[in-house]
Amino acid sequence: MNEEELSLRQQLIVRMLSMMLPLFFLLWVVAYFSSLYFINAAFDRSLARRTYALADRVEVLDGQVLLDLPVAAREMLAFDQEDLLFHRITGPQGQYIEGEMEMPHLPGKGEIKSGQLVIYDGDKDGEAVRVAAFALSLKGTSAHGVALIQVGETLTRRSALAERATLAIVIPMLLMTLTAAAAIAYGVGQGLEPVRRLRDRLAARPALDLSPVPLEGTPAELRPFLDEINSLLQRLSGAVEAQSRFVSDAAHQLRTPIAGIWAQAEAAMAAARHDDKQLALQRIAHSAQNMGELVQKLLILARVDAAENTLRLVRLNGIALAREIARDWAPQALAKGVEIGFEAAGGEAQVMGDAQLLREMLANLIDNALRYGGKRITLAVDSLGQEGVVWSVSDNGPGIPEPQYAAVFAPFHRLSDGVDGAGLGLTIVQRIARLHGAEVSLGPSKMGSGLTVCVKFPPILAESQA
Repeated sequence: MNEEELSLRQQLIVRMLSMMLPLFFLLWVVAYFSSLYFINAAFDRSLARRTYALADRVEVLDGQVLLDLPVAAREMLAFDQEDLLFHRITGPQGQYIEGEMEMPHLPGKGEIKSGQLVIYDGDKDGEAVRVAAFALSLKGTSAHGVALIQVGETLTRRSALAERATLAIVIPMLLMTLTAAAAIAYGVGQGLEPVRRLRDRLAARPALDLSPVPLEGTPAELRPFLDEINSLLQRLSGAVEAQSRFVSDAAHQLRTPIAGIWAQAEAAMAAARHDDKQLALQRIAHSAQNMGELVQKLLILARVDAAENTLRLVRLNGIALAREIARDWAPQALAKGVEIGFEAAGGEAQVMGDAQLLREMLANLIDNALRYGGKRITLAVDSLGQEGVVWSVSDNGPGIPEPQYAAVFAPFHRLSDGVDGAGLGLTIVQRIARLHGAEVSLGPSKMGSGLTVCVKFPPILAESQA
């Protein structure tokens, strides 16, 4: 089972135990070697006493080194229930005097000073042993130099005592670890109880309940998480409310042309004169055209909203794109007696965007200028270098009063009922601009009267250039 499949409670328990278990094994090793150290120190002192006791029994007679050791003392020196005890005595010239024929060599260069005691590890008959060596001075006797007394023992008792001492320490530690693990599991479960209560509260909420999640009774660690959820719910609630208003307004806007078409159709069927029928059919065609334009705008707006999660921006030549759109609209503008011009200032006007959406944005700006503007429209592109690129559409029409600048971006808002239109043009412009990180602003036209709509694009970042 991988980490993604574990619950939060299991992950916390596993991580805590994964930190405790290595610590437990480390303490086990420390306990063993600490016990072995103090046990060795105690046994080494006993081994040293035996060596000194054996040295006290060394005598010199007529220049010969002898060991005067009673039989009972010799048996006590060699007897132990668990370990093998052994000794060896050599004279000043290294001649064998008493004990084992072979003994582990002294450490280092094999030299020892008079009166010095050395305890070292060795190997005898393939078994690890501990040996104490004492250089007994023969000064003041008929012999000269030093006699080397060596007493050794195997390590069976030492190891057994170290293991028993370690178990005496580790078993309570193991019990404490298991108790701590059980306490951790219980404590984690209790600590996560607020999370379970929060889950139950969220599961009991109706699907359309977008009210904020109450923060009462929640741990401080969950507050930032819940704050973000409440912020998301607030934005989602606003989006749902705006969508609901939009659907309601769209239904109202569609109801009007449909009712008009229905009424004109009935009038055409009831008309006795040919001219009356033709007039009614013309009105039907006009209403159908308006409704078609409205449906088209609604579909464009829906496509813009859907593009928020799938939008892919690419580098575009802002001047070439704007010039192409101005050229496409020129015939329609001339047919209405409107002059449409194009201006470009500055250097390259590179922007990051979606070409199809940007075409739609400029098309809506030009369409608005044709509907509400005067007889002249100018589409301009200004490159501001490190500050980005500005597209602007200006006309010399009546313009928009400054207090209404914010209101015209609302869906279905129209300044005059005498002009055909869906009231969605600037709404679409603003949403497309927002998708591209651009800002839309309104201002008076430089032609003396009219309106200028500016769309300012951010500069292209270095990583985007790469």
